[in-house]
Amino acid sequence: MASLALVDVGTDRALLNVFSDLMLELTPEWSRSTDQMLSALALDPTQRRVVAMLAGEPIGFVTVGRIWVLPIDDPTAWCELGVREPYRRQGIGSQLLTWAEETAPLIGRSRLQVPCRGNRPAGIEFLQHRGFVEYDRMACVELPLAGVVAPPVVLPEGVRLSSLAAEPDLRQSAYEAAVEIFADLPDPEPVSAGSFEEWRMRDVDVPDGPLDAYLLAVAGDQVVGYCRLMNEERGVVVGHTMTGTRRGWRGRGVAKALKHAAIAWALDHGAQRMTAENAIGNEAMRGINRALGFVAAPDFVEMRGTM
Repeated sequence: MASLALVDVGTDRALLNVFSDLMLELTPEWSRSTDQMLSALALDPTQRRVVAMLAGEPIGFVTVGRIWVLPIDDPTAWCELGVREPYRRQGIGSQLLTWAEETAPLIGRSRLQVPCRGNRPAGIEFLQHRGFVEYDRMACVELPLAGVVAPPVVLPEGVRLSSLAAEPDLRQSAYEAAVEIFADLPDPEPVSAGSFEEWRMRDVDVPDGPLDAYLLAVAGDQVVGYCRLMNEERGVVVGHTMTGTRRGWRGRGVAKALKHAAIAWALDHGAQRMTAENAIGNEAMRGINRALGFVAAPDFVEMRGTM
């Protein structure tokens, strides 16, 4: 076999296009566009990506970088990797993981966190054999949109539906809502919306995240809930990155109304399906999704290992 070359992608758009194509093929549920990856460098300039090349053919990828919802000095690096099917079980995945383990300390991280899907047990077993353990698990759902009719959007009295495209002056209030909602997420360790500027770079002013897809429930001049939608898999899928309500407005139908508005947005923009992830213990949101016809998809599993 020809020797494997690990090519640093950097900011080279042609290589980023190759990287994006590999992610779409191997891990479509968290694939990203070239513009998304370039935009993310402003938030985390330490992130690194390489493409594995064999005889000039791209056959795999690996990336390490910051986990944005954790403190900037958190020791954990986010690591994604994949190898095309004809080249698996030949030690290539091990070489990519070794690269990640050697690179993480160079960007100030001492452990790796790797996403997997429950329908790919070989990937989980690969990591378990190398000392990784399950750190967290999210229940994933999806809604095929063929034949779906947009449900009515019914908000509590005094609450209106808007978006950051329609009312950009609500950014500060939307950020305050995000801070409260993130603080209440049932994650294994506290997560944060970050500073106002970090939140804008990560959740607001991002490629493939149009501002009319940052849906808001507004009472007076206060954002009381929001639903952030992203175009994924090159427009085929609309993903919910977050749907949440401020504490004083929970249990009043705000989240349900936002989910209804999200379905309408996805239908208007020609998506084939919608996806969402819920913490296993978030029964309120999981119940809303079930009532709307979302069906179970393979779990999102995060594996963590220390170098």
